[in-house]
Amino acid sequence: MLLSLISKQLKMLVRNKQPLIILLVMPIVLITILSSALAGVMNRTAEGAIQADLVIVDSSSWEQESEEIKLFLENEGLAGPAQDSLLQTLEENDPIFVLQNSILSSTEIEKYLKVENGKAEDLGSLRKNEQIDGILSFPVNFRLEYIKYAYFNTGEEPKFELFLNQNSEIRASIVQSIIEEWQRGYSQSLALTKAGIPPNKVIGATEQVIKIEQVLPKGERTVPSSIYYSIGMLVMFALYIPSFLAGFALQEVQWKVYDRIILAGVSSTLYVLSILITGTIVALIQQALVLMYGSLALGIDWIGWPSMAVIVLSFSLFIGGLSALLTTLQFKTGTEGVANVFNGLVITIFSFLGGSFFKISDISETLANLGSYTPNGATMKAILSIQSGEKLSGIWLHLNVLYIGIFICVLLSIILFPRRGAKS
Repeated sequence: MLLSLISKQLKMLVRNKQPLIILLVMPIVLITILSSALAGVMNRTAEGAIQADLVIVDSSSWEQESEEIKLFLENEGLAGPAQDSLLQTLEENDPIFVLQNSILSSTEIEKYLKVENGKAEDLGSLRKNEQIDGILSFPVNFRLEYIKYAYFNTGEEPKFELFLNQNSEIRASIVQSIIEEWQRGYSQSLALTKAGIPPNKVIGATEQVIKIEQVLPKGERTVPSSIYYSIGMLVMFALYIPSFLAGFALQEVQWKVYDRIILAGVSSTLYVLSILITGTIVALIQQALVLMYGSLALGIDWIGWPSMAVIVLSFSLFIGGLSALLTTLQFKTGTEGVANVFNGLVITIFSFLGGSFFKISDISETLANLGSYTPNGATMKAILSIQSGEKLSGIWLHLNVLYIGIFICVLLSIILFPRRGAKS
């Protein structure tokens, strides 16, 4: 009997062209339009979603400090060929030179950091520039003080200043992570030099890139507009499934089909279960088609398929549970008012908060946090997290929103379902 009920409801859906167009065709059309039209907004760079701006202000240079360095070495008893050899080594391992020409110029770092040079006299105006995420300022005689401290154990540890833009927290964190790794590496430069290993041969870009990957939140990784709007439309249009199935159920009441089902001895629980399963099946088909379209037509390389399958199945079960609840409420009231309110108001609010139209976090973090507790918003965040490299273990908070929703919908459907037939 259960299979017969499910088959009947699926046939009613297939015979109605309007629901099929809205559920299957409209998402694909909107995905194509939005992903193309807003690609420039979503894809901020070709290689990464975020690129920080760093300005280096060097108040001196090796050429300006070389005479004082030579004088210091002479006072330490180094002259002639020994001094020339040491000077060459010191110049090659100049920490500022290595930072600019080895670390910051590497291909890995250039994806995340744009570097410019500034003048010491412009430091005040540079600090007021909101477009700059970080300023690294080296004082006069920094190299001399570094050589004294690192190679001769005299003097004080050389200081530099790092100014970070507090209004661009993520990009400023990128700058900070790189400079901290560079500073940590050069705190060991003396030991490396004594062992005959130049620091610039050891301190590369790998650790800095790993540090950046830790700083960047998952939602800020490279997620092109095609992926973002594919998921946004997927979760939004799935919400229309319950109202269509509830509308078909109400038609059965008006056509006296439901009365014959009751006379056949079908329990209300079984009928609710059939709606739940039907909604789940339709949602699975819809989401599979959208994901396939994204892969075949838009060239999206979906990753984490096992995790994606868990998310899609969980969301489909919620759609099934919501279908059962809307059907129950329409049976209870005997009108299409519940479905109309859901279509006209609830879906719009949920889609806005969930981020289907645009990144709601760009407007308000509070609204974004609220949207993450909507079923569609939780699903969208879960899928985007997987596409950003997150593991399944990191998205259970989002999935729990769906499981709680499923439980509530099914429980209310069973409790509220009219025992003596529906209103007509």
